[in-house]
Amino acid sequence: MSPMPPVNAGKMPLGLVLHRANMRLALLTLTMAGTSIFVVGLIALRVYMIDNLVLSAHGVAYGVEAAVVFNDREAIDESIAKMVAKRPISSVRIFDRDGNELAHWRRPEDDIWWPAKAERLLAGMLFPAPATAQIEHDGRAIGTVKLYGSSEGMLVYLLIGIGCGVFCLLPSGLIASRFSRQASKEIVEPLQHLAAVAAKARRERQFGHRAAPMAIAELDDLRDDFNALLEELARWQAQMVSHNESLTRQANHDPLTELANRAHFDARLTAELADPGGGARVALFFIDTDRFKAINDELGHEAGDAVLATIARRLRSQVREGDLVARIGGDEFAALLTPLGDASQASSIAAGMLDAMKEPVVLPAGKLLTVSFSIGIAFYPDHARDSAGLMKKADEAMYRSKRAGRGTYSVASIAAPPEES
Repeated sequence: MSPMPPVNAGKMPLGLVLHRANMRLALLTLTMAGTSIFVVGLIALRVYMIDNLVLSAHGVAYGVEAAVVFNDREAIDESIAKMVAKRPISSVRIFDRDGNELAHWRRPEDDIWWPAKAERLLAGMLFPAPATAQIEHDGRAIGTVKLYGSSEGMLVYLLIGIGCGVFCLLPSGLIASRFSRQASKEIVEPLQHLAAVAAKARRERQFGHRAAPMAIAELDDLRDDFNALLEELARWQAQMVSHNESLTRQANHDPLTELANRAHFDARLTAELADPGGGARVALFFIDTDRFKAINDELGHEAGDAVLATIARRLRSQVREGDLVARIGGDEFAALLTPLGDASQASSIAAGMLDAMKEPVVLPAGKLLTVSFSIGIAFYPDHARDSAGLMKKADEAMYRSKRAGRGTYSVASIAAPPEES
């Protein structure tokens, strides 16, 4: 089976996306600016060359005037060669007033130092029409001069412009790249910090982390909203924890006395007997309130609840920190003492419980009532090795206390082994 692709497979990081976008924008801006400057310069150079071509045409017309009057074609050729040899002119044509060609001068191909094809193509694009001038004598037109421009200067300008553009583009690109990475870093790093805080909150379920202030206003607004969301989640988590703790407490505790209930006590007793801590003794107290039905019938349920709540507080005050006291029935309580060093500890705690009840209970109406209870004690593993057997032995011991006069405690008896026949 082929491995699963990573979650971010095929996805570019934000920093790279921003850097590419910035570089595209910078390249587009530089290209447009360079092209605009180049085109404007090319147009200006063309206008200048056309004007220069027109002036050259008038100069040739003036220079060949005498030769045209005398129809001296050799003189015309010499005059043209002298006047245009070093100028950007590809050809010159001289016509008489009837349109007959008197001279045609063309720059030799060998004199052109750039490729002829490129120059002719460029000249045809930039100078499609020749510059013309009238040859005049005594105020009358005696001929026409037509000058065709050469793109030699334009070709040089074009190549120099392209070279300068490429040369400027490289350092401009490097500078733009540096600023682009810096700008991307200023955006990406705060977002990475925000993402790290979010990931930590998601993985650890801890919403106390907060994103740090950010220099960019929009990102700082996002940080404020994100931190506010974390605060809401933290409050929600605290409410959920409190609610769950409340539900757990309600499920495991008696609402009147706030002691453990029967289910919690049974679960704890089973767990302690399953692992008693290296064979340590466990003591189970079964406690029943004496004459509680008479208290309820004669004084009312409110007085009965006050008696039960008082008993619960006094029982809890007599046991150790790790011991468990529970209300397992209407007026029945139980205590689980573990680990227990010896039986005398249990007897001492039981005596303390009985002594704690010698102080009268204050009823809601302010009346004082002396209450007692009877205690039965059973030990693991002395009297039983399971929770049901231990509860039965403690219950039997409690009834023995009742029969002995109430307000006392009794320890369960160990059954004698059967006699051999």
